[in-house]
Amino acid sequence: MPTGFIKQNIEEFHSQKVTFDSKIGGYKVTLSIAEDVIAAQAKDTAYLGWAIDEKDVFAKYGHSWVKFGDELYNGADAGVAATPPSTPAIVVAPAVVHPGMRGRFAAISAACKRSPNYTTTIGTDLGIEAVITPFVPKNGKPVVTIALHTGHPFLKYPKGKFDAAQIYKNSGDGKGLLKYDKAVNPTYLDNAELPPAGTAVVWEYVFIFLYQGAEVGTASNVVSVTVRGM
Repeated sequence: MPTGFIKQNIEEFHSQKVTFDSKIGGYKVTLSIAEDVIAAQAKDTAYLGWAIDEKDVFAKYGHSWVKFGDELYNGADAGVAATPPSTPAIVVAPAVVHPGMRGRFAAISAACKRSPNYTTTIGTDLGIEAVITPFVPKNGKPVVTIALHTGHPFLKYPKGKFDAAQIYKNSGDGKGLLKYDKAVNPTYLDNAELPPAGTAVVWEYVFIFLYQGAEVGTASNVVSVTVRGM
């Protein structure tokens, strides 16, 4: 079955299915797709949307516990007892489905493409034709996320076809953003010496893609994190 057009990211896959579900009704006669097959796809989409929403809720819940632990360790005592995050409630799920949505979506897409009435225009409208995006280095802009790992900044960015990313860092010393290091991998741990014990400093970072030995594209947005001496 052809599956190269199917989005690999689960959120993007859900969005792809939403598009397909919203438009397949207009082509069901042309492509001879049965109503029950279309309905089954809609059930898959609804259940996947619910699963993604719940995953996001519990991911934020987990982050709240990480923040709570950090406050327990580093926070100042204001005379008020520490209060842990509340447990989120699970939203009632829509009609349950079986695993294997990717395969089922590949199957209905293949059925559409087998129809003698199928065209790439129809497939593009349904979102089941592979879209090839040309690699244009000058259009690149890193999307950087940041967190703390054992007290040190841990940064991620989608490297793609670029060679690396040039890192600029503001260490909070009044010198502003300075060329700092290169991120050859899509993750980077800044193991620079932390501030003195009991001191908190904001470190800021900007990434610019590197391609064939030169900086290309647009600089990322500034990301920042507060580091504390241990």
